[in-house]
Amino acid sequence: MLTITDKQFEDAFTAAGGWFILTQFEKIHNWTGNKSDLVDELFKEGFDAKRTGTNTRVSSVIRIIDSNRGKEALIKIRDSKMINKAHSDAEEKANELIQTYYSN
Repeated sequence: MLTITDKQFEDAFTAAGGWFILTQFEKIHNWTGNKSDLVDELFKEGFDAKRTGTNTRVSSVIRIIDSNRGKEALIKIRDSKMINKAHSDAEEKANELIQTYYSN
C-alpha cells in the first residue's frame, strides 16, 4: 500500500479536482487496463484542453485510491460547500460512492 502525507493528499486532491474525482472515481477505481488507455478514454470526455492535464488528474486520483484515502476524498467532496453549490447532485453522488466502496 502506498502511503502519502496529508500535504501530498491535499496536493493530489487539488491536482485532480473534486468534481473530476467524483465523476470519474468509479471508472478509475475499477479500471483493469493500462493507465495510458484510461487517460485517453477520460481525455475524450473533455475535462482538459491537453492530454497531459488528464494524465495529471488520473495519476492524482490513482495516488489517492492506492493510499487508501478514497473515502476521505469522497467525504471532502460531499462536505464541500463550493462543489455542492456548483453541482446540486454532488453530495448524493459522493454518498452513493462511499456506500458502494467503503461501507463494511
